[in-house]
Amino acid sequence: MWPRSFPLVLFAGALLFAVAGRGQTLAPESLPDLRIPDFRFPETEATLTRWVTEAGRGITTETREAAGANLLRHGWGLWTALTAEGLQVVEGQRLRVFETWQTVDELSPAAAGKAVSSIEARPVRRSTLGSLEQLQRPWARAQLDEEPPAESQIDRIAGFTKFDPTAAAHIATQRLLETATLEALLVGGAQGITPFPATAIAVKPVFQIIRGADLVDGRYYALKAWSGPPATPQAYPPSAWPGAVWIDVRGGGADAGEVELPHVADGGARTAATTYPLDTLIHYRLSALDAAALNAVKPASEASAGDVAILVAMHVSSRETARWTWQTYWWTPAPEAPPEPSSPRIASLRPPQLRGAPRHYAMALAYTMLAPSEPYVGGANDAPVAYVYNPYVEARFAATDLPDSMPGLDPAGRPAANNTGVQSNCMSCHIQATYNPRRLGTAPRFAGARYVDLGAAAFVGTLQTDFLWALPRHAK
Repeated sequence: MWPRSFPLVLFAGALLFAVAGRGQTLAPESLPDLRIPDFRFPETEATLTRWVTEAGRGITTETREAAGANLLRHGWGLWTALTAEGLQVVEGQRLRVFETWQTVDELSPAAAGKAVSSIEARPVRRSTLGSLEQLQRPWARAQLDEEPPAESQIDRIAGFTKFDPTAAAHIATQRLLETATLEALLVGGAQGITPFPATAIAVKPVFQIIRGADLVDGRYYALKAWSGPPATPQAYPPSAWPGAVWIDVRGGGADAGEVELPHVADGGARTAATTYPLDTLIHYRLSALDAAALNAVKPASEASAGDVAILVAMHVSSRETARWTWQTYWWTPAPEAPPEPSSPRIASLRPPQLRGAPRHYAMALAYTMLAPSEPYVGGANDAPVAYVYNPYVEARFAATDLPDSMPGLDPAGRPAANNTGVQSNCMSCHIQATYNPRRLGTAPRFAGARYVDLGAAAFVGTLQTDFLWALPRHAK
């Protein structure tokens, strides 16, 4: 059992989360309207589809560029809103909007009517360390974040899926985390689950834990820094990245956009220019209860009160289109000029409302698998693909992690295997999400960037789960 839990309380039609022993409640917050220029949520599917079409098939360069800019502004609008500080404060730390959202464990049937025994459900940063529990399971590579774990730093990496209030309500109302529901749909001949509403958002934050024992001189933490993909596509985990930066937990550093190359682990080459204040990252400090819960799950972590959880990456998807929108974000030392798969042009479209730590993150997005875009059904894998991946999450993937990959063209139109993490596309992988209780060998699996037909024969005998792997993986 966890050292602390709290009951779910149904109040005024919304789920409120009571903090044990404090008389405080915590409610999932809706995406706020910050009056961001040229951003509306939810945007109409027709508008987003038109932008996607014009970005790939526009008659003029101006038309294509304008449509692409509209899509990028939309991605930045989502990030700005969901990382905004909300109205709730716990243990002196103000929660950001996404931090109030619920995880799969909170929405599972086992959580109904009783205290939730998961660190994911703790109101003190519900986004803390939940997925570490899942690493104990035999299918952890698929379950953790639907991706392989983070190599040697697994004891201090946490990633999991969270849902905004409307997505959470849909899961609860449709009972989508119950295998009985999925089985009834499958046996009844349904092609897929009931689609989520246009307002639904799913996020996948990935935190890294900074322990006191990891610090050099009691204050500096070495964080591997992404400098772009390798010249030859291959598995490229953080351990292979040549550079790093230093995060000063006491707030020092020049925040100059520089990376230490080569990285010297003992701090002997550290300079002010390669050092960044902790406040340039979305973060929070672990309480004694946070640390105790983490250590109960993963004793090797040896966490203590005062250790810091830093957000290194986050995937964000919204159901504004039938194939969802797909964008990913990661911390970068050079937010004005981030390397591929982001770019200075992408950074230049950040809205003025994006301030503080969230402005220090890079973004990449693709609302289609190929460019120009292809039809939902009946298309072919014969156009350049779009590469969209998160360096801290997918870059480590090898061909064996993406077994349903298919050779095709890279974004420049050159022949490519498209079977590694740096050749992946969020939509190409999540479109494969299915409930497959019969363990059919023909069922879709993870894939690199490629076209996937929503009516493909591979889906026969399975239940499509509206692009969400988390549902079939967690259903009980």
